Amino acid sequence: MFCSLQSFSVTGIEAAVIKVEVDVGNGLPCFDMVGYLSSEVKEARERVRVALRNSGYPVPAKRITVNLSPADERKGGTGYDLAIALGILCNQGFLPWDVTEGAGILGELGLDGTVRAVPGVLPCVIAAKKAGFHSVLLPAENAEEGALVEGIRVYGVRTLTEAVEHFTGVGGTLAKPVRFRPDESTAEDFCDIHGQFLAKRAAEIAAAGMHNLLLSGPPGAGKTMLARRIPGILPKLTFEESLEITKVYSVAGLVPSEGGMLKKRPFRAPHHTATVTALAGGGRSPMPGEMSLASGGVLFLDELPEFPRASIEILRQPLEERCIQVARLQGSVLYPASFMLVAAMNPCPCGYYPDRNRCRCTPDQITRYRSRISRPILDRIDISVVVHGLSPKELTGGSNGEKSAAVRKRVEIARRRQAKRYKGTSFRYNSDVPGSQLSEFFAVTGEAERVASEYAERTNCTARGYHRMWKVARTIADLTDSEKVLPEHMAEAAGFRTEWR
Repeated sequence: MFCSLQSFSVTGIEAAVIKVEVDVGNGLPCFDMVGYLSSEVKEARERVRVALRNSGYPVPAKRITVNLSPADERKGGTGYDLAIALGILCNQGFLPWDVTEGAGILGELGLDGTVRAVPGVLPCVIAAKKAGFHSVLLPAENAEEGALVEGIRVYGVRTLTEAVEHFTGVGGTLAKPVRFRPDESTAEDFCDIHGQFLAKRAAEIAAAGMHNLLLSGPPGAGKTMLARRIPGILPKLTFEESLEITKVYSVAGLVPSEGGMLKKRPFRAPHHTATVTALAGGGRSPMPGEMSLASGGVLFLDELPEFPRASIEILRQPLEERCIQVARLQGSVLYPASFMLVAAMNPCPCGYYPDRNRCRCTPDQITRYRSRISRPILDRIDISVVVHGLSPKELTGGSNGEKSAAVRKRVEIARRRQAKRYKGTSFRYNSDVPGSQLSEFFAVTGEAERVASEYAERTNCTARGYHRMWKVARTIADLTDSEKVLPEHMAEAAGFRTEWR
């Protein structure tokens, strides 16, 4: 006897419907699984067999054949267990033949029959909705996450017995739709930072236009402190943005247990020993890396020159295209990488250059230290600012800065201007506009153009650096509610570009 159920496979951050075809027929007792399967999928034979027995259901002493279709697509993960078990029970008459039509099924089985959580639930439910399914059956731990998708019923079960009872009409819990409210709470506020007015101004501009930021200065000057407060001045997450970010975290298995979705902008700060794979993503079964997990938020690279050269250079494509393609033998996957890069570094190995009273580094040591960051990477950084150390008097004084909420309001206003300007295009921020279209979207006065040209001639900057200066100037103009880019906007943008020779 034969029956067919629907489950899902995840590639990158997208999911596809997989047919789970189960046949129980006469012949020598065996349990065969086919369909281009990874080892963890093949191991479902033992999990399903023992889970059925421990849940009180007989395992037929017949030839059981399971096919995951399409057979030419690689299948990974443990989410097919529940569908396979229910398929066997359908063949034995415990479930009606047509009861699973239009329903997606996902879940891993424990040996005691419990249904355990699996990663990648959110893209699977989205795929189910696109395929026209009326409902999805998920592990109870994943139900809140699945309920983020509107227009489809999501049921959560804790055991195999509950799953059977759901399809016979006596079990299963319908997950309630999630009401999204962005989390505005923060333990780290901009007003905690004493002094550093130039650095805070640079952070505000970077947040307003999604520009990349480099903070340079001696140890203890407050570079990390400033970077950790940048998410607090970014605009609050919209539901659509949160859903997009949660998809990435769902695939990585990092969705918060409460609420089922991310309500704060990501802040990722990998250690400087991070490998290329850790940053870009990949592995034997490709998973999102730090760049994708930071999408929609901040990727903070502290002690930038200490990162391996290859790990720094891998940033080149994502900083330009806001996505990263990971190629493996089985194929390639595309992950989002729309993050704001914030990097921090010391000016020399000891950290105190150019203070020669404290710095003992030779010119050659300083040059070799700085050369760890290539010019192409520096060229992709829009804003560079020096963070100076503060005196004890400045440190012990009262709070002398704005709260994050006040700065965020200005940033949100600037972002709304950008949304209006780029409506109907693929751009979202000033930093997204390609150099060939700057004149189309940016109104720049003749005097401002002259300032930019003089700077380019004086520093011999690249075309990329020249265009990025224009983008920063446009963001500064947005923060001052100016329709045109004025000379003072362009001059300030030029001042934030540090050309290292």
